Amino acid sequence: MTSRFSALRVRPAHGYRHGEPGEEPQWLLLEWLQGHARPTRCWLSTLPPTTDLAALVRMAKVRWWIEQGYQQLKDELGLDHYEGRGWQGWHHHITLTMMAFAFLSLERLHRKKNFWTALAPPHYPA
Repeated sequence: MTSRFSALRVRPAHGYRHGEPGEEPQWLLLEWLQGHARPTRCWLSTLPPTTDLAALVRMAKVRWWIEQGYQQLKDELGLDHYEGRGWQGWHHHITLTMMAFAFLSLERLHRKKNFWTALAPPHYPA
C-alpha cells in the first residue's frame, strides 16, 4: 500500500465568528492514494508546528491499528458480550478481556525474529 502525503499549516474556519479570534493554526494532512489525481483523505491535527511529515503520517495511520485491536477484542475475546448491570461486573469483564488481549499480543510478538525491537516504544515528537 503506497500513498503520497502533503502537510501544511491552516487556520480552521469551523466555529468562526466575525470579529472574534479564530482557532490556532493546525496541520492539514492530505493523502493521495496511488492512481488518484486528487487527495482522497485528509486530517486536521493539533500536533506542534515542529512536527515532521513522517510523524504526522504515523499518527494519522495509528487509527488503523486501534480499530484492528478493537475488532479483535470484540470478535475473538468477547468484549461486547457483557450483559450485567453493575459497574463492578463490567469492570471485571473489561479487565479480563484486556489482559487476554495483552497476553495474545505478546504471544504473537514472541514468534517474530526481532521480538525485543518490536517491544521498543515508537518515537513521537515532544
